[in-house]
Amino acid sequence: MKKLILLLLFSLLTFFIRAQVLRVATTPTAIASQIPGYTQVSTINVKTISYTPSTPTTPPTPVDEDSTTEDIKVYDYADVITANITTANGNITSTSLGKVWTLKISIPNALNIGLLFDQFNLSASAEMYIYDGNKTVLDSAIKKSHFTSSSVVGISPLRGNSVIIYIIEPNNFGTFQSTLSIQKVEAGYQEIGDIGASGDNTLTANDFQIFEASTNCDPLVQCQQSKMPYARAVARFTTNGRQGTGTLINNEANNGRAYFLTAFHVVDRNKNDILDASEITALSQARFQFQFWRTNCNGNVNANGIQFSGAVIRASWRYTDMVLLELLNPPGIGDLVNYAGWTRQTGAPANNTGFVIHHPQGDDMRITSLKNVKSWMWNSSYWSAHYNSGTVDRGSSGSALMNGNGQIIGQLRSGWSSCNFTDFGDRYGKFYESWNSPAGLATWLSPGQNVQSTNLLNLTNIPVNGPSTIACTTPTQYTTLPGLLDVNYTWSVSAGLQIISGQGTATVTISGLPGNQYGAGTLTLTLSSPTKGRLRTYIMSKNIIINTGGAGNISGTYNSPTSATQPLVSPANKFDLTTYNNACLSMVTNMTNIPSGATVVWLGTTSSPDITWSQSGNNIVCFFTALNQTADMRIRITTSCGETSARYRFKCVTYNLCGGPTPAIVIAFPNPVSGTLRVSMEESKGIQQEKNTKNIREIKIIDKVGNIKRFIRYGHNLKSVNIDISDLSPDIYTVLVYDGYEWTTKKIIKY
Repeated sequence: MKKLILLLLFSLLTFFIRAQVLRVATTPTAIASQIPGYTQVSTINVKTISYTPSTPTTPPTPVDEDSTTEDIKVYDYADVITANITTANGNITSTSLGKVWTLKISIPNALNIGLLFDQFNLSASAEMYIYDGNKTVLDSAIKKSHFTSSSVVGISPLRGNSVIIYIIEPNNFGTFQSTLSIQKVEAGYQEIGDIGASGDNTLTANDFQIFEASTNCDPLVQCQQSKMPYARAVARFTTNGRQGTGTLINNEANNGRAYFLTAFHVVDRNKNDILDASEITALSQARFQFQFWRTNCNGNVNANGIQFSGAVIRASWRYTDMVLLELLNPPGIGDLVNYAGWTRQTGAPANNTGFVIHHPQGDDMRITSLKNVKSWMWNSSYWSAHYNSGTVDRGSSGSALMNGNGQIIGQLRSGWSSCNFTDFGDRYGKFYESWNSPAGLATWLSPGQNVQSTNLLNLTNIPVNGPSTIACTTPTQYTTLPGLLDVNYTWSVSAGLQIISGQGTATVTISGLPGNQYGAGTLTLTLSSPTKGRLRTYIMSKNIIINTGGAGNISGTYNSPTSATQPLVSPANKFDLTTYNNACLSMVTNMTNIPSGATVVWLGTTSSPDITWSQSGNNIVCFFTALNQTADMRIRITTSCGETSARYRFKCVTYNLCGGPTPAIVIAFPNPVSGTLRVSMEESKGIQQEKNTKNIREIKIIDKVGNIKRFIRYGHNLKSVNIDISDLSPDIYTVLVYDGYEWTTKKIIKY
């Protein structure tokens, strides 16, 4: 399948300074500013290698699920040929920045060239740049220190029939120090996709037709955004001139160890069902290219790529066509790769739920949706899958068969589907059949717990778990993913916060500072993996509201006409004159979330001098004498951290006492009464239970519409009083008695 190559603008390197080999799109104009000393090099030696390309094989005409007509889904794109290149083949130029070594490798009949370094001895300061002959693709600023294991290195194929290697040793004005050897290269006889543009930066009508046909057959992964977290675990895998697909896979420790699941036959170059010494050795130069996809559903191929080199075999089983690799130079935190989960389920997933993410014929990433999965009729170690949309093709070998939860249940071997046979299916080695010895997945993925399944390890959306609001000095805990392999945890806080414990771990305890007046702060976690070559980091922050009063979320209840524990509502702002708490004649609050040791002061204004209120502990007791009277109250809480307050508005809407605590009992005798009324109070059963007797401080007698008919203050303690009401008209009245703490009422009848 020919690839559509679109012109991509040069993009900055800053975001992609993490991966081991950084591939970016460039232009003949831009490249001069990307490579130090480039304009001072006028002569480049050329090493020309003769090459007669192989002839691509033609797939057999398929018969669905017939093993004699199935196509192995590996993409053989290149021949591995002898190069015999050493440092002596290049030439050295002295520049104002230091010594520069250059060499152009030309293979006239090749469609692409992949470099296989069997010696990679860059000096400590040296930087290597590799670009294609058309100057549209650049592998940038490669250093020896970027590789955990760097005795041999593979470079993904670059389009075209020539590549240039450029090594600069900054500030070296003496003898050039670096040495390298390339005894073999990959010479492409079939096209393989790359970032960047074609050499003449033009697109033909045929290019568009091929692009439209391929995307209609195999939909672009970016067109299904919900699957992108799983796509970040998938890589285009190349080794020994072959291309397949594979997936980073999670393990029981959930720690990001770089295990990579793909197909046995992709590694088995000579097709003898044995992984021999040369095939295993070739894995040390294998390449893993992540995030090779379109910029969006209808966009161009990405202008950048993330590549890793080298792997070793951990487990293999030809009877399920499985191989488990471990990357020698693994991704670091911040490389934005994920690790797919898996399940040892023995039953097929539900119809229309699963999917496959893959790189058909070396192309950018595609996604295929499953219609149904069943055991293959000819071999129970394999699944047979048919599709709703898309197919798989050569180059898709090793791609993971995922259930509806995004868990791996197998990997692709071969089959019958293609863009010409979209109704046909393919077979996948069953994951659960590869689990135990002699296959050996269990040994690496779950040696301790023998778990049945794992979920996606998402390292592109790492959480900081914990509350968004904290009390000022109250220690509060925050957590993130624990136990990430070779990852350092560094927490930091902004002004107004302090770290109490947990620095360097996945769990940190913080609090506000005493005397803090900020009201908000930021908790930041930086994850880094300095032992994995380039220093990669992942940074996330959590904004935290600091309650400077140290009272948490101030709240309370009161006895409303409908509830003895009605939640208090605070007006939205100081201009809000409509939000009232509908209150009873006698209203009592019950404030909560007040920290120990806090000073609580109530302040208030009322619409009538006849409204009486008093503070009792953290609460207030308020008595209204008429309907629609209002009280505007503010609670102010002071701690060592500062001060906070809340405002509440009350309106009397009923004469009844409603809910709330039981008041003291008023004794009014006689009742009904015509002349003198004797008033006394029994022991309180309400909020002042500590008082054994009740003294009378004030008495009000009001009529049914709220008019005050008597208002008497007593200057000394009285247990009972006599009041002459002979002049009042016959009616029902309310007697209100205040003992210095609360008001209590009694209905009387005057005749």
